[in-house]
Amino acid sequence: MIASKSLRSLLSAFVAASLLTGTSARVGVASELDNRVDGLVSDGYTVEVDECLVRFAKEIQVPALATGRVDQVMVQKNDFVETGSPLARLDDRALLIRRRTAQLRVTSAREQSSDEVEIKYAEVALAEAQAELDNSRSIQNDVRGAIPLTQMRRMRLAVERGELEVTQAKKRKLRAELEVQLREADLSEIDDAIGHLHTDSPIDGIVLEITRAAGEWIETGETIAQIGKIDRLHVHALVRGDKLSPTQCRDLPVSVHWTDPSNGKNHSLRGHVLSVDPQTLPGGRFRVHAEIKNTRSSGSASDQHQSWLLTPGTPVSMKLYVPASDPRSDTRQREEVSQSQIRLGR
Repeated sequence: MIASKSLRSLLSAFVAASLLTGTSARVGVASELDNRVDGLVSDGYTVEVDECLVRFAKEIQVPALATGRVDQVMVQKNDFVETGSPLARLDDRALLIRRRTAQLRVTSAREQSSDEVEIKYAEVALAEAQAELDNSRSIQNDVRGAIPLTQMRRMRLAVERGELEVTQAKKRKLRAELEVQLREADLSEIDDAIGHLHTDSPIDGIVLEITRAAGEWIETGETIAQIGKIDRLHVHALVRGDKLSPTQCRDLPVSVHWTDPSNGKNHSLRGHVLSVDPQTLPGGRFRVHAEIKNTRSSGSASDQHQSWLLTPGTPVSMKLYVPASDPRSDTRQREEVSQSQIRLGR
């Protein structure tokens, strides 16, 4: 009997030491393996959740920005596209003709605005009239009455007319410069309309659906393609309230783990908790939403199809890492040790 009690005491001490030094369970202290593989926390405990759903971080319905006939579709379903990659183009032939006309008008307006011949001509005429008036005044001062007053009046009026012609020529040049701006605005408006005929991807992601084929008609605002953001994934998990409280989950580091059924390899990715639903579900569970940074599969950097390590719908488990600074971490460790001692004592 004494030997049996001593054996149980030794086993209890061994289990307690194992838990305190890092043996992980479904809920337990973070182990060295977790720290080495996940690199997320060096202490504390983990909570592992199996009820997880992997979804795209975003699923965007890309709309057509104009009404018209689809002229070309540049992508196929399941293609990977980057931000700004062309998806489709509507018929733009009529607008291209209008653009050519507008471009010629801009060129003509620029030539007129840069032409200073009219101003120079008016300035030369003014200088000639002024020189003639100055010469006549000099003669009139030397010999009074040598030049009739009417002629002097005509020469003064010629100078004033020359000044007005210079001013008028400068105003015409200013109007020509404004005309250039108006023509350029017309050209920009046409370019903007042409840009609306080109549909580009707003994010990096996978083409989930193409709703129109070349030759079909589409209205403004109708969806032409659906893009799923693949470089970031969202994991929605159900966590038991007796394992972790909702207030503890916010911003916690997490990792997801799964096995590739095609080759049996184990994979893991890191992320963090985005939000926690305020509603508690039946069974004392609550829903946690985490974001995972996805990576490309090895050797598939140029492959546009199925080239990512984790895809939505893959069965995964998720670990939430509670750091040692969390006030509940030490309590959880003591509870694990106590429960193990009780089970061994029985």
